[in-house]
Amino acid sequence: MQAILLIQTASPFNQAKAREALDLALALAAVEHQVSMLFQDDAVYQLLPPADNPTDAPAPLKAFQKSFGLFALYDMGPCLVCQQSLNSRGLAELVLPEGFRLADSAQIRTAMQQADQLIRC
Repeated sequence: MQAILLIQTASPFNQAKAREALDLALALAAVEHQVSMLFQDDAVYQLLPPADNPTDAPAPLKAFQKSFGLFALYDMGPCLVCQQSLNSRGLAELVLPEGFRLADSAQIRTAMQQADQLIRC
């Protein structure tokens, strides 16, 4: 079993990249990989509750938070959220989904070093 860190950087407003990254994570976990995730850069917007999504979004957005509930079923984790990305986007007070935790740059580096493979989406 390989430890894979999936680094999400795409916002939910960027075509289908965020959704495809979520599908990839679930598929990898389903075939016995140990998958953990890092939400960094604009990917932190995926953590917003659906009511907080901009009304001028080009298409209805997938309610990502509902899919995050599957992570426990697939024994995925940890799910890290880059503190610096939240701060720089004015989301420092965001309540994270259950099972997600804030990570500073040192914790992110450690997670990257512990993974057998890094996949940036």
